Amino acid sequence: FYLLEYKLVKLTDIHLHSSVSNELEVNGNYRNVYSLGIIAFLVLLIAFINYLNLATSRSVERAHEVGIRKVSGALKKDLIFQFLTESVVLNLIALIVSFSGVFLLFPFFKQVMQSPLQIDYLTIILLFFILLVSGTLFTGFLSAIYISQFAPSLVLKGKITTGSGWIFRLKNYLVVFQFTISVILIIGTITIYLQVNFMRHHELGFNPEGLTVLDGPRILRADSYESYMNNLESFKNEIRTLSMVSNITSSSSVPGTEIKNSRVFGIPVAGRNTEKKIEMYYVDNQFFDAYGLLLIAGNNFGATIREESNNIIINESALPYFGFVDVESTVGDILRSGKQMVTVKGIVNDFNQQSLKELPRPIGFINQPANTYYTIKAEMTDISKLISELEKIWISHYPGNPFHYFFLDDFYNKQYRAEQRFSGLFLASSLLAIIIACLGLSGLSVYSITQRTREIGIRKANGAGISQVMVLLNKDFVIWVAVAFIIACPIAWFAMNKWLQNFAYKTELSWWIFALAGIIAMIIALLTVSWQSWRAATKNPSDTLRYE
Repeated sequence: FYLLEYKLVKLTDIHLHSSVSNELEVNGNYRNVYSLGIIAFLVLLIAFINYLNLATSRSVERAHEVGIRKVSGALKKDLIFQFLTESVVLNLIALIVSFSGVFLLFPFFKQVMQSPLQIDYLTIILLFFILLVSGTLFTGFLSAIYISQFAPSLVLKGKITTGSGWIFRLKNYLVVFQFTISVILIIGTITIYLQVNFMRHHELGFNPEGLTVLDGPRILRADSYESYMNNLESFKNEIRTLSMVSNITSSSSVPGTEIKNSRVFGIPVAGRNTEKKIEMYYVDNQFFDAYGLLLIAGNNFGATIREESNNIIINESALPYFGFVDVESTVGDILRSGKQMVTVKGIVNDFNQQSLKELPRPIGFINQPANTYYTIKAEMTDISKLISELEKIWISHYPGNPFHYFFLDDFYNKQYRAEQRFSGLFLASSLLAIIIACLGLSGLSVYSITQRTREIGIRKANGAGISQVMVLLNKDFVIWVAVAFIIACPIAWFAMNKWLQNFAYKTELSWWIFALAGIIAMIIALLTVSWQSWRAATKNPSDTLRYE
């Protein structure tokens, strides 16, 4: 007795949210989409923070303007309106440029993603206004409030009120926040690259090198089982005569595809139904040799298919699945499928039928003729000659059928195409975020050094060396990056650990990944600010003391 349960899935949810078997094509991953969306938001947030930091840092330069306008009768609300208007214009120009870039680069993005993406103009318009309003408020409102509070009597005397010291502390916090995001993205980029590389080079349990797979014929002109078998064997024998070919096998599936065949088997137990569904391969007796699979117990199928009709070979994962104790004692045991009894003739090693996102599943192998795929093991020294000869033999045996082939190693690695794209987009987004953070840090360093110009001149006049001045100027930035690294590490560990849980086989989150990310962030920050520090440290003290 079997219970069949049907579930409805919304058509638009299939691509990202469906994970059932026998999909028409490889689905997308909604986690990747959400992750890239979060990164885009963080990049935008970093840009907003840069503007806010630079606007408040350079507010002194506009202090006299504010003082004169207040003396001339401008109210606080008038000043706030002025700065908000400037922010609106700046954000509007930035949005027009960015959205124009999106439309121009959209065809290239579609090509890179290999996806028939379409622009929803209603969503674009809505997003445009949301970003305009939120960007204006985030970048303009705080700086407008801060600048409009300057007292004109003090400003016009060259003095700036210090009562708003919280704005400078906020500036430091925002720099730490920027580099926290940057360090998290660096750790994420390294981890994703390592995971993709790990999956592509991990031991699969079979050897995909040198295997060329032909899609089997869909039009057969055999009028009997004997003629079908004769044509099948004739085709394989003619392929074997090629000098570059060492083996050929036919099978119902190949690694890298979803196994579409299944049967129900169980250990015979009186009065109890132990049958379970298991995925099935239908193969000839050359399959295991061609793929480099190892029979760890028992024997391979013989040359005569009819004599093997009641035998089955199972993989290691099928042993605990059916309740078998060990490898050696399982050979010769019986499995029942309805009224049919089959004998376990051998045990083959586990291999990864599909990507390393999941562990090997129980698989059974039956020795039955199959022509879904022909796998040819050959030397790849002259691929064009091999393909040409294969096509000639194909046309002579299966006229009217299209000749389609693929190389198994490339075909298998296509399963990681989505992860590779995600890795590339994550890297590009991370680089963009780091560049924007560095631009903001560079602007802040210029302002900070400008404010300390006279101090630098006095220190140099008193004998301070270039290195001492550079350490003085870079010290605060180094501290900010160090604090950001401490905050970022546990957040990045949690996020990447959750992401790695999507894979059955995964790389380790080693300590050196975090250390490398911290070193990279520190080097980037130092390179960003050191040029300005060096220029200030090497300036002639006499010129510096005449500054202002």
